[in-house]
Amino acid sequence: MDQQDIKTKLDSWMIEFVEKNNSVLNDWPPCPYARAARMSGLIDTVFADVSDLNKVVQESLLVLSTKDVVVVCFDHNNIDPVELQEWVASMNHMLMPQDYVILDDHPHAPEYLNGVKMNFGHCGLLVIQELGKLNKAADKLKSQGYYDTWNIKALDQVVSWRYKNEILQN
Repeated sequence: MDQQDIKTKLDSWMIEFVEKNNSVLNDWPPCPYARAARMSGLIDTVFADVSDLNKVVQESLLVLSTKDVVVVCFDHNNIDPVELQEWVASMNHMLMPQDYVILDDHPHAPEYLNGVKMNFGHCGLLVIQELGKLNKAADKLKSQGYYDTWNIKALDQVVSWRYKNEILQN
């Protein structure tokens, strides 16, 4: 995996897709906070082998004292998407009580929102954040109507599972 190529593609994907308003998403960008975080240098991008993900996640937690997000890029061909999802669920079971969460993206596990494919597609990604900050940002977005066009399935898969009381469901 060519790290410089992936970093260039990741930056382009963020600018041209993740940060860009989308008419299918009620003119919201897929992640309304991504641009400010990127422009402020609050996103750290690291590369890892699948065999080192546990170690890289632990190291990433330390980085979150100065960054909002750590994006871990890895070769998705070295892990089955179901295996990745199971590993992430296991990690989140341990991390969420410590106020951290991992979101995963595997090119062979397509994620759609209102028909828009959300995946990066060039490698696997782990997005590591502080859970409380992420949920507070989601609460603010909910109050602004960001989730109004989302169906319950998408809301459950992306947001509600992070809340003990699933406060974003209507």
